[in-house]
Amino acid sequence: MEIQKGVFLFLFVAAILLGMGQAAATDDITTGELPTGGSGDFIVTSAPSNGVYYTINGGIPTLNSTRYTAPIVLNRTLNIKYMIVKNGTVKYGIIHHTLTGNITNRTYPHLIFNETPLIQIPNGTYYQLNNGNITPYTTPLALTGNTIMKYLKNSTNTTQMGIIKNTPAKLVNKIKTSKIRVKKWYRRGGKWRYKWRYYWTYKQIKQKYQELQPAA
Repeated sequence: MEIQKGVFLFLFVAAILLGMGQAAATDDITTGELPTGGSGDFIVTSAPSNGVYYTINGGIPTLNSTRYTAPIVLNRTLNIKYMIVKNGTVKYGIIHHTLTGNITNRTYPHLIFNETPLIQIPNGTYYQLNNGNITPYTTPLALTGNTIMKYLKNSTNTTQMGIIKNTPAKLVNKIKTSKIRVKKWYRRGGKWRYKWRYYWTYKQIKQKYQELQPAA
């Protein structure tokens, strides 16, 4: 009878441990990082959620960055780095906005993301794409490729209110080599009596980092 109880207890504990192992295996979901490479577009294997992620502090956007949910008001000088994820494809870009002129009753554009960056400005405002014609605004403007957009209060460029520059980018891996000052120890003295001494020298170290660069 005691043996049967012991066998039963052993099987019961084994069943519990097996169930815990299966639960742990089920809950262990790997959230992979985005792969890096030399191109602006690439396929991610971890299938992250579609959306736009951006930073305004100079950092490289990742899946942990601020996710775009509403239009961004460009009411100051900003450098926005963004990452657009769509069906496993990732595109990077940089939008730089600069306010210009000392203008009263200034209006501010809104940055919208819908697979590509869009700029919305109030009706009655004028704009100029690259070096094209000055045109009255009627509908959101897509910033595709390398685009420079100037927005103006009226039909003359003397009332320019700001400049928006969109630059498609690519994520690249880089290595930075630098020198640090270190102590070099050596032993000095005779066979039976010696002392440890040191002198200062320099050692090279390599640091890996990532950077957004304009796409070719």
